[in-house]
Amino acid sequence: MPKIVKITIISVLLLIGLSFGTFYYSVNLFAKKLNQSPENITNFVREITQSNPYKTQDKVNFMVLGLDKRDDSLEKTETTDTIIFASLNRKDNKINLISIPRDLWFYDLNVKVNEVYPLSLKETDKISFIKDKFQKLTGQKIDHVLVLTTDNLIQFVNLIGGVDVTLEKGFIDKQYPNPDYIKDPKSGAPIYKTVEFQAGQIHLDQSNITEFVRSRHGGETAAQSGTDLARIQRQQLVIQAVLDKIKTGTFINNPSQISSLYRLWNENITKDISDSQIVQIITSLGQNITKTSLNKIEIKVGTSAKDGLIYHPASFINKQWVFIPSDKDYKSFQQFFSDSI
Repeated sequence: MPKIVKITIISVLLLIGLSFGTFYYSVNLFAKKLNQSPENITNFVREITQSNPYKTQDKVNFMVLGLDKRDDSLEKTETTDTIIFASLNRKDNKINLISIPRDLWFYDLNVKVNEVYPLSLKETDKISFIKDKFQKLTGQKIDHVLVLTTDNLIQFVNLIGGVDVTLEKGFIDKQYPNPDYIKDPKSGAPIYKTVEFQAGQIHLDQSNITEFVRSRHGGETAAQSGTDLARIQRQQLVIQAVLDKIKTGTFINNPSQISSLYRLWNENITKDISDSQIVQIITSLGQNITKTSLNKIEIKVGTSAKDGLIYHPASFINKQWVFIPSDKDYKSFQQFFSDSI
């Protein structure tokens, strides 16, 4: 074999070896940063390069449950005070959000809908249980479920440097549970503390995000910033602010932030969606991802079945103050979801 041919072959083999070595080193380094095994990273790459099932779906539906687990002197519960149906419509590049009041009565289980999550904990497959119940309620296929805690929210907002929202009407809540009392009831700290947010632009971070999204005693009505309906409106303001920050390009500023966000997502949030599925959903949007907008849809609350999808009945159900649907089989409720998304 001529010398020049040998040199060429050896050079090519060295380049191939160097390329594989660099790839192997990069995969291991990236895996270490994300607290993953190299095998998980390579499997991830393999999965996202295969066919993308989301490209054939017009809509991808999520149930997002906000869990405020309490086990203290004031309350013991694992109910979900935040319940959001989110539907990504790939045709018009909209994320349609419909917040479901936690006090909505669910005849299928004879409980409020905020009890669906704690009841799921008794099941072998809690995610399937959650999907099944909310599919019956909304009439929509639920593709994925996310369960986030108050601590998750605080960590997330802290990692992205906070968000800015504009509050149209300020409020004062004099009955917000006092964390100092909850930590130590014998400390002499008052049971409740006063929380105040003034109208205008507000910067939310780990110091005030919890009070902003949880407060529900700022008034007697939603217009006065009281009740769960007003809390729903504020929660949607936060989601809008996060989406706006992502679209400005200031969402992530450094590599360490990426790994911290990923660890939060991977280790602390209950979900049934894989990393590869997330990437597939994003890539299914293509260049339209920057055009994606949030569409906040309100469920009409009336005084009776004649003027609203849901309303408060004249009497308690199972000794509880609840919302009930305008029809017991939820047909109007389901039609509303179908028409809205």
